[in-house]
Amino acid sequence: MKKQIDHLKKEVSYLKTLILELLPTKEEEWLDSADIKQRFNFSESKLYRLRKNNAIPHTKIGGRYHYPKSFFNQYLMKKIEA
Repeated sequence: MKKQIDHLKKEVSYLKTLILELLPTKEEEWLDSADIKQRFNFSESKLYRLRKNNAIPHTKIGGRYHYPKSFFNQYLMKKIEA
């Protein structure tokens, strides 16, 4: 029984380490719909379709949609590399 508990403690510790590595090291910056439309020349209907299809991460705060800046930075880097 003690071996099993020790094993579980090690597994939990390992999982904590993995989760902490996945968390961003600094606070995430968010862009609102107006920023996205201006930077990428998207229409409101295109943004709606992307949200509806879960093609872009988003959250709704106080009736306004917000998007993580890091997602679009990665998207642009992939476009540049291709």
